[in-house]
Amino acid sequence: MKLRYMIEHALRDRIRDPRYEPVGVWVQGSGPGLDLVIEFLPGNTDAREEADWIINRLVENDIRSLPEDFLAYHQTTIPAYRGMRGPIIETDEFSSTDACARLLLDKIASGRIS
Repeated sequence: MKLRYMIEHALRDRIRDPRYEPVGVWVQGSGPGLDLVIEFLPGNTDAREEADWIINRLVENDIRSLPEDFLAYHQTTIPAYRGMRGPIIETDEFSSTDACARLLLDKIASGRIS
């Protein structure tokens, strides 16, 4: 299955040692409907709330499928003082958006994605 994903990073320690740390993943599938998974590590409430707001807005507006540039658009909507969203990567290694998100989030949690 063809998937696209991007890693979301949060800006940490803005004053003493500013750095971006990976905190979540956005995965878009090519299937029908809202073939989208957005997951975050625990403790990233602001990022989770923004993602929930985006998904709720899609549902409220009765969006039935996502445009191909959905991730590219949202890649640019995060303010730099809060974080960043990394490059969009295409893969066919996974059978579902859930499997992709789960593996990537595990890699982030274990420090294998930095």
